[in-house]
Amino acid sequence: ASVIASPVSPISIGIRSALASRTNNESGGSSWQEHRRHVEKQQLFPVTVRGGAKNEVSKPPAFLKWAYSACGIATTAAWSTCVYIGIRSNQPPGALMPSNVHGIYARIGALSTVPLIVASYKTLVSASSDWEELSSPTCRRQNLALATAGAGSALWVKYAHIITRIPGTDPLVGHIGFSGPSSLPRAALMAAYGSAAAFSAAVWVRSLPEDDRKNPLSWPGRVVDGVAKSLVSLAPASSIDPVNVKYSLLASGFLFFTGLQLVGQHPVSGVFSWTSRRLPRAFPAWTLLASVTAFDLKEATENGKLLTVSKYRDLSNGIRGFGALYLAGKAGSVFFDPAWPAHFNLPTSVPGWALAAIMFMSYSLRSDTP
Repeated sequence: ASVIASPVSPISIGIRSALASRTNNESGGSSWQEHRRHVEKQQLFPVTVRGGAKNEVSKPPAFLKWAYSACGIATTAAWSTCVYIGIRSNQPPGALMPSNVHGIYARIGALSTVPLIVASYKTLVSASSDWEELSSPTCRRQNLALATAGAGSALWVKYAHIITRIPGTDPLVGHIGFSGPSSLPRAALMAAYGSAAAFSAAVWVRSLPEDDRKNPLSWPGRVVDGVAKSLVSLAPASSIDPVNVKYSLLASGFLFFTGLQLVGQHPVSGVFSWTSRRLPRAFPAWTLLASVTAFDLKEATENGKLLTVSKYRDLSNGIRGFGALYLAGKAGSVFFDPAWPAHFNLPTSVPGWALAAIMFMSYSLRSDTP
């Protein structure tokens, strides 16, 4: 009977080292990262043991797919609730909309992130039957982005009555509060965002190699290393590939606007979402997700998988849907809202920034074919 080497036996180690050396010599060392990923995969998914017996990796539990679906529905519903209640005439009491369609186009623009959220969760639902797929860089990044967006959104809900305060009011009032018969259901929204964030974080931990998974102190360093690597990889691998350039610029641009909304002062902080003081500090959660998604699509373009792997088509459709609804909301405000421009103090006070955001989002509609 033939003997199959264990993944941890000296024979196996010697064979792997020889193959890695040969590959490096043939490619000038360019395959070192591929070899490293292969070794990490062996740690996660060992295939054979001594005697030739299969060491099958346990499949993800069946509820994982349903849990992802539930988190996607909860997150979408929570964000839709924040948008509906944040953009209305009676927040704060007595603040009336300047026209009967003003709130409609504002909500369309704010809800433009829904296709992006749905695409992200759809990708993870599709991958939830295989730990190897959930351990891919794309799924790990999506899980981390959703965990960050969910945690940030939960904090925003908790402090929304402070974040959305209107200067000059006495006493200070905010566009979003948690008192009165029509108050925002703070506990329910925080639970929806928080549980979705915790679930994505837990799956991310489970997808790590066993040594890292058992060492929680290594998790922050792993996240920092991954973020740093992504930041220095934002430039396109090929500047003559228009699709590669497209997703490189989108990833960088969404990251820039995320920072602008978080640390910029009014009115610049609200120029991307056009939500005045209502939602500009909540919107960055989803532009961060858009940046991560665009980066995943950039890598897929460079690996030749963008047009052939279904999960990347889903993510691409999410970015395109985000752009289409965003531009529809802005076009409705400019061309069909009778309150334009008199009651649009935010975009008209910084027209350069407003135009830059619109032109940037227009680029998301570019085709994925060169």
